[in-house]
Amino acid sequence: MSESRRNRRKAKKNKRQSKNDISQKDKIICILAIVTIFIIAAVAAYYYSLSKAGVNLF
Repeated sequence: MSESRRNRRKAKKNKRQSKNDISQKDKIICILAIVTIFIIAAVAAYYYSLSKAGVNLF
């Protein structure tokens, strides 16, 4: 195999895409979504415990 052909094949092999990095905007959206879900779960648990105790909230 000639040297130029070998180099072309090697260059083609090295062009494979690496994993896409997560952008800063996507990280912020992810963190906000996780925090929002946690807050909703905490409020739901608090409301459920008060309703089990017999307290009328609404």
